[in-house]
Amino acid sequence: MRIQANYTAINGATAATVSPEFANNSCDICSVQVTGTFTSATLHIQGLVNTDAATWVNLAVLSLSDLTLNTSGISAKGVFECGIEGVNRVRFNLSAVSGGNLTVQAQFVNTSGN
Repeated sequence: MRIQANYTAINGATAATVSPEFANNSCDICSVQVTGTFTSATLHIQGLVNTDAATWVNLAVLSLSDLTLNTSGISAKGVFECGIEGVNRVRFNLSAVSGGNLTVQAQFVNTSGN
């Protein structure tokens, strides 16, 4: 396994925001930890396969605390994983947050080690 990037995608957001894009060259997993003081939020991991496209697609996310697959976005603190093999660009879209701040720490991994 090789970590390609480890960074804070969103830091202490108290309002809707979109993270910078991550250009994915060889990663197949995106691991995310959501922290903060917020009481409710809607966060989507989004991807593009066609780099010329402008329509971002919400990706399914697996909660590592209870192994549920979520297609309607992340709404709670925790650790999550998202498959991104074949996805050229990834971003985080925080469409709503209330009751405090929200931080997203992301790690992009190539599990084959190449």
